[in-house]
Amino acid sequence: MSTDILLPIGLAFIMFSIGLGLKIEDFTRVVLYPRAIFVGLLNQIILLPLIGLAVLVGYEGRPEFALGLMILAASPGGITSNLLTTLAGGNAALSVSMTAITSLISVVSVPVILGFSQVFFLGTGQDVQMPLGFIMGSILVVTGLPIALGMGLQAWKPDSANWLRPKARHLATIIFALIVASAFVGQMDNILNYFTEIGPRLVILNVATMALGMFTARALGLAHSDRIAIALECGLQNAALAIFIAVSVLGNPILVVPAITYALVMNITAAGFIVWARRPQLRTATD
Repeated sequence: MSTDILLPIGLAFIMFSIGLGLKIEDFTRVVLYPRAIFVGLLNQIILLPLIGLAVLVGYEGRPEFALGLMILAASPGGITSNLLTTLAGGNAALSVSMTAITSLISVVSVPVILGFSQVFFLGTGQDVQMPLGFIMGSILVVTGLPIALGMGLQAWKPDSANWLRPKARHLATIIFALIVASAFVGQMDNILNYFTEIGPRLVILNVATMALGMFTARALGLAHSDRIAIALECGLQNAALAIFIAVSVLGNPILVVPAITYALVMNITAAGFIVWARRPQLRTATD
């Protein structure tokens, strides 16, 4: 089977594994945690793409890398955000809710942001075309429907879903790693050649989004565990979705360079963030 087939199947399974852990009640947390959800969605859907644009101010490199960065900034939270939020002592329920909501919103938000980004960075006369309808349909098929199927199994056969969920999560993590690793091997030369051009901007994007998530959550008086969840949800993007859009939807593998590089960066910074967030003196001072 070709990459064009394996990539969407792998991503669909990742989203299915997320759906297995979701119930309708998870979406009602919008009512239970209105301030936390509001801050999280504000950062994820609006501020993160704006930070992406700010990071690209003055950028004179390849326009495809700029578009690739915006594909990443438009993507929802990543597969590992819920797990890492738990390890960092964050609000796992809030993280799950944000992942679910942003993944569903991405069906609409990603095509809109990418449509603007194509015109802004590539111009209408460039070779890369942005089939918005196709993007929306593709994201619906590989994200929205698998999440719905996972939730359906959770509602219909909760015991089976609960038995399957940890196994599916482990397999989904492996699939995510394989997707990133495969793309990394295929684009290794470009990553090494262009890291100094786009890499620092990706580091700034990652650190800035996590810091802004912490700052906005603290400004609204949210608990320390909520701040952790929001920061990690904003900093851990769905790189697999960004790779899928670049390769399977837009058919331009060079666009995956920012996503692959960011996938490596975000896991390094997330590890450091977890160590920082778990410090006893910090938790005592902020809880």
